[in-house]
Amino acid sequence: MRLFILVLSLFLLQPSFAEKHETKQGEFLGANPVEVLPDWFKTTFMDFSEDLEEATDENKHVMIYFHQNGCPYCAKLVEDNFSDEAIIAKLQKDFDVIETNMWGDRDLVDWTGREFSEKEFSAFMKVQFTPTTLFLNSKGDVVLRLNGYQSIDKMHATLDYISKKTYLNQSYASYINSLKKDKSGTLNTHPIFESGPHMLSRSEQLPAQKYLAVFFEEPNCPECDVFHQTLMQLDQTKDLFKSMQVIQLNALSDEKLITPSGERTTASQWYDDLKLTYKPAVVFFDKQGGEIIRKDAFFKEYHFTGIIEYVATEGYKHQSNFQRYLEERSDKLRAKGVTVDIWK
Repeated sequence: MRLFILVLSLFLLQPSFAEKHETKQGEFLGANPVEVLPDWFKTTFMDFSEDLEEATDENKHVMIYFHQNGCPYCAKLVEDNFSDEAIIAKLQKDFDVIETNMWGDRDLVDWTGREFSEKEFSAFMKVQFTPTTLFLNSKGDVVLRLNGYQSIDKMHATLDYISKKTYLNQSYASYINSLKKDKSGTLNTHPIFESGPHMLSRSEQLPAQKYLAVFFEEPNCPECDVFHQTLMQLDQTKDLFKSMQVIQLNALSDEKLITPSGERTTASQWYDDLKLTYKPAVVFFDKQGGEIIRKDAFFKEYHFTGIIEYVATEGYKHQSNFQRYLEERSDKLRAKGVTVDIWK
């Protein structure tokens, strides 16, 4: 009897099969919280019509900066761009910068008198990436929107474009293109790109069989070169694009094409009409011709492959907010024991 009790006790002390084989949760890496925002940001009561009036009186533009906790791209913007003395001087002289937390709960009133919480306002403005920056003129019109991180040099050009009110007579794409000295050369090649001519029409009545990914690039583009040498070489990238129609356009060219909505245009004009602000940019369209999402800024592997997967797996149909989709994606991967590094 004593022997039986001893054996039973030892058995009960042994870990169960499930415990032995329980998957260890993967780590979460890459988040970089910004502890302190610059002290030269505008002190505001979150009444944007009041802020707009004050900025106009001082001949300034309002810049609204959307961020979120732990965002490494936001940290890079604060630590690099917002720490650059020349950029700080331009921002303090010609702009009132107002920060808004994409998931925040502070109440605010926009420039038309509509009331929101910060997260409601972010959703209303269709903010899908952080940082996102909006530049307002004196009437409250959004004269420029940047979705994602842009370099210090690009930010200098952007601030000059806004402060000098160049937007009154020249589009942002045209302005940025005018700064490029050497427009000759060829684009990076990749076997996934479909050859032209590009007739991309699709509609509810005549849907396409595949999703469409349109790459806008330009010759002599260091960012495009790095993009092709790194992200476009990933097996995951290649696999995800296999199920799509993928084309590449020179955003500076007059190559003729027909857009998903059936309009005849050129590559450069379409880039301008889409209000894209970065190269390389990738715009994704559904089978009926509607835009799903765009990559229009600097992104690393985790976010870029997340964007493609969001389209390829039809994640956008179940989760309209891309950031929420990424959170769910991260949780699923970590539950399988995969380490997630959002700054990889």
